[in-house]
Amino acid sequence: MLRSTRGKGRRMYDRLVLRPAHADEADVIATMWSEAAAWLRSRSTDQWQYPANVGGIAGDIARGNVHVLLDGAAYLGTITIDGFADPEFWVPADAPDEALYAHRLITRPSSRGASLGSTMLDWASREAERIGKRWLRVDVWKTNADLGRYYEAQGFERVRTVDLPHRRSGALYQRRAGAEESSRRVPAKHTMPLPGHRPYGATDSTASCVRRQRHTAPHQP
Repeated sequence: MLRSTRGKGRRMYDRLVLRPAHADEADVIATMWSEAAAWLRSRSTDQWQYPANVGGIAGDIARGNVHVLLDGAAYLGTITIDGFADPEFWVPADAPDEALYAHRLITRPSSRGASLGSTMLDWASREAERIGKRWLRVDVWKTNADLGRYYEAQGFERVRTVDLPHRRSGALYQRRAGAEESSRRVPAKHTMPLPGHRPYGATDSTASCVRRQRHTAPHQP
């Protein structure tokens, strides 16, 4: 069990667990997306101002790529990780196969201030190292400068911004696999994909062609 003690008056989390999302939790994650979108709207950013792609979320769950962070039975956040390097962003010179990619990182607004996003990113970083990757990478909403600064504060380096008119994400960041910024480690259950699942979204013709709504998170924990 883990306890969050960051800051006087901050909420304590005693039973944090990160586990793979279940098939019936796509709507839960969509709700977290909607909450995040509302929070972003209150900060006058255009990020995620459209409905969550529940079908895309369900597909990521089926591939074993989506994880949820809970404190007991309470959902606090979610992260999706996979091996899919968007070819419109990551070019051969980036050695795309040498990285694990994080998407749809969300901390619920009610849980902000407890460094839960940092905790999930550190877990993803350890996963990247564990499976032999060199980098943990994200692509970030181009117009959300606060989010870019958040990732830089988490130890990510800006690679470049790919400014395509039909894409709203495109600010690219990476961090060495295994690097950690949080002092807390969250217990993770079944970090390996479930039997029969491709490891972290190993791409096939379908996954490569579908552009899913899985941009990185809005919330600074």
